[in-house]
Amino acid sequence: MGDILRLLVAGPQLLYVALLAALCALLQTFMQYRRLVFYLRWLCLALFAYFGTVLIVHVPWAEIGWGFVLTFSGDAAFWAMVVAIMGTTISPYLFFWPASQGAEDIKALSRRFHRIRLDTYIGMDLQNLVGLAIIIMTS
Repeated sequence: MGDILRLLVAGPQLLYVALLAALCALLQTFMQYRRLVFYLRWLCLALFAYFGTVLIVHVPWAEIGWGFVLTFSGDAAFWAMVVAIMGTTISPYLFFWPASQGAEDIKALSRRFHRIRLDTYIGMDLQNLVGLAIIIMTS
């Protein structure tokens, strides 16, 4: 976000990163849970821009398809890439965030458990697809 702000406004990127981090921490600390979740859910729609970008730009789909065929290598760069991919796609927050949000929803809204389970499964699938689109676009 600091890079984007620097591209739009110009100025010191590290200052923007620090200010945005402080803003996020303050919002999470002092904003009501229901209001924060409302805004975050709408902001998540911006992540679908990655899908649009994948559809608009020229993507070498054959190379991407062959990229899913895993060939092991002893090269350090290969294992660094494996760690990077696993770190971005199987981050701990991907597992704990839906569960904690579900627990908060049960407390706050008293919804049925099967609906929250369905929301968690759909959310996990969508965030993994968005992660894949991010990987494709950054490669």
